[in-house]
Amino acid sequence: MCAKILIAEDHPLVLMGIQHLLNAHLPSAVIFATDDFNKTLLALEKQKFDLLVMDINLPGGDKVGMVNSVRLKQPNLPILVCSSYDEQLYALPFLKAGANGYISKTAPNEDFKTAVDQVMGGRIYASPSVLQNAFGILFNSRGNQDSISEKLSDKELEVAKLLSKGLSTKSISDHIHLSPSSVSTYKAKIFEKLGVSNIIDLTTYFELNEPGRQ
Repeated sequence: MCAKILIAEDHPLVLMGIQHLLNAHLPSAVIFATDDFNKTLLALEKQKFDLLVMDINLPGGDKVGMVNSVRLKQPNLPILVCSSYDEQLYALPFLKAGANGYISKTAPNEDFKTAVDQVMGGRIYASPSVLQNAFGILFNSRGNQDSISEKLSDKELEVAKLLSKGLSTKSISDHIHLSPSSVSTYKAKIFEKLGVSNIIDLTTYFELNEPGRQ
């Protein structure tokens, strides 16, 4: 049986490149494409797919929240996020949200093919540098057992949770009705108090120190 693959990508040249790679790697695959998130969900309602290759910044989408929306349509669909966004910042939040893989649009063609194979084979894919960084943070953070809520104010904790979910400064600003500059100030204070330097550190810190949070 030939695989059905849906590509959710709104940049025509990038779409052509992904289609070319998939056609070369899986010649028998039937490939569909959508250019915004609402069309993607509609396509998922109409038929079953064997793989979704999805950009982060789709019109009509909300970045990390898109993963959950896809899961509501097809719970077992393998999702490979393919993005130009910094993988060190965004890979872990998307994988935590339920994506099966994350690959940069600047990755070598062979890495993309490996990612497709692993995700379609039921495994998780991330680049070696993302995995190495995540494991390094994991082992370096085990000694810190202080509760996050004891280190941060209520507002800082609220901002930190939204940051750890992959929301942008603008999205957080809209969500909690603060100016973007105020959100940036809170972010700097959070990083200083928790001893982290980027979003992937913050996300892993939450995972280690608040294992029961939703």
